[in-house]
This record gives sequence, structure tokens and C-alpha cells, in this order.
Amino acid sequence: MTAFPESSLYLITDRDLSRGRSTPDVVKAALAGGVDVVQLRDKMVETARMVEDGLRVRELTVRAGVPLIVNDRVDVALAIEAEGAHVGQTDIPAAMARALLAAPKILGVSTSEAGMARRAHQDRADYIGFGPLYHTSTKQTVASPRGLRMLPEVLAAVPIPVVVLGGISPDNIEDVVAAGADHVAVCSCIVAADDVQRAAATLKERMEKARAKRRAV
Repeated sequence: MTAFPESSLYLITDRDLSRGRSTPDVVKAALAGGVDVVQLRDKMVETARMVEDGLRVRELTVRAGVPLIVNDRVDVALAIEAEGAHVGQTDIPAAMARALLAAPKILGVSTSEAGMARRAHQDRADYIGFGPLYHTSTKQTVASPRGLRMLPEVLAAVPIPVVVLGGISPDNIEDVVAAGADHVAVCSCIVAADDVQRAAATLKERMEKARAKRRAV
């Protein structure tokens, strides 16, 4: 069982944005580029196909020593022996997911403000997702873009990792990390890239550069 890292470039998969490439192929290239966490997300596919893809992705993440998180589907996470699952505000309640995912399984919960973050922590989430930080077309959400202004409050609200997401790209990832983020989730700028490995490597390089600069201040 691979633990959640102290800092991470967190990949969220999306079959529709992958330009005809299979999810395992995208994940393989992204892992070669340096992603630290993989979330398998496919809300439209039938369960059998999700399990099939999940088992193939699981082989890759185990080999790379990277945790695999399954979006929404706690049952699939357990079936493929993933490290954990991630639930949103309209999915199975976090407390129920936690009851199904005994430690050391990882539970992530989506939030969009500090109060949600505190409730997720009370429900024994291992990390939270916070966003959307910027405008994003990848995921439909009722929350308006948060920008960087709310990030310090959310980081201070909980003693668990905060994974920021939504509209993050090579152009703004250094600003996001400079604002305090140690965990950054991305989707389209990796899975839809011409060169998935290079896209992941560029993001990882810029993220690590910004973390080093922040520590030096």
C-alpha cells in the first residue's frame, strides 16, 4: 500500500479528453513524466470497463510506487485494490465512504471552502481537494472559481493535505505553489497534450522549482 506523498503532481484521468488514447496508455506516459498520484475518473463508463481499465492502471502505479485513487466508486477502488477513493459533495457521503475504506486506505473529499474542509476532516478524510481555483471546462461544478485568495484560509483550516485543482496549467502552476500549495491536481493539460510525458514533466519541473523558491524565502 503506497502512502499519500508529502507533495504531489496529481493526475486526474479523463477518457473524453485523451484524444483517442486509452487511459492506461495516458497514465503510463504521465508516470514517466513524474506524476505522483493518479486518480481514475470515468463517470460515464460501465462498471466492467472501469474495473478492466483500473486493473491495468493499477499494474502501472504499483510498478511506479504511486498511489491510485478511484473517483466516486468506492466499490471499484476496493475491487481493484487501489490505495483509496475520492468522493465529491454529491457522491456517497464522506463518513459512509470512510466506513467502507478502513485504514490504511486513502479517502479524499472535494471541497470549495474552509467550512467544507473542516467537515471533511471531521469525517476522517485523509486529504481534501480544493477548487476550482480557476475557470475550468473539465468538470461541471456549481462553485465559482476561488482564485488564490481563499487558499491560505483552507490550508490553515485542516492538518491534512490540500490538493488544489481547477484550471491549473504550466502558465500558473508556479503562482499556485508560491501561494502555499504542495499538492496540485491537473487533468486536461496532461491528458489532452500532444506529448503526455513531456507535459507532465514540464508541470513537475515548474512545481518543484516553485517549491524550492518558496522554501528559500
